[in-house]
Amino acid sequence: MGDRLFDWLYGVIARPVGTLNEIAREKPAGWGFFIYLAVSLLSGAAVTFQQYRYGMVDEAMQEFAITIPPVVLIIGGFFFTVVSLFVFTLALHLFARLFGGRGGYWNFFSAYTFASFPSIIGVPVSFLAALLGWAGMLLSSLAGFGISIWVLVLHVIALRESHGLSTGMSVLAYIITFVILFAIPVALAIAAIIALFAF
Repeated sequence: MGDRLFDWLYGVIARPVGTLNEIAREKPAGWGFFIYLAVSLLSGAAVTFQQYRYGMVDEAMQEFAITIPPVVLIIGGFFFTVVSLFVFTLALHLFARLFGGRGGYWNFFSAYTFASFPSIIGVPVSFLAALLGWAGMLLSSLAGFGISIWVLVLHVIALRESHGLSTGMSVLAYIITFVILFAIPVALAIAAIIALFAF
């Protein structure tokens, strides 16, 4: 299976539908998990370097009178990434099954993790942006937005191909999962903060 790894990585970028369909059938979950973590760690390191370069992290820590070494931020981000990966993919899988999906969890997990591979493009962009000043920050933001949309589309394709759903049902499952796991908790937290300061 290892000899097919590079074909799959290239295929996710060049021919995503067929490649993610094949990955979902083959279930290379171990490779997918390794790739996802590697990309996440590199991306986290690049963003942390960029923020330290601009002094954004130092300013934030001075504001709250705390000191956090970069390695702690990276390790903390690593554990958050692992937990959020399994929580989010499990929730997506359950909603996909609720909407009539037929795939297994590890089929979807494999396709989802491989679909995140294009995020690696943001790593050199972040390091380059850190050397270009605030113009680099703008470049990094625009590139990051574009890459995020690209990966989001690939995640929807991964859900569709692994569960045999329509594109519309895949998008709906993704939206519902995002709202339940992110939007609602954030809204409740904001409401709690407002209520706290109101009294």
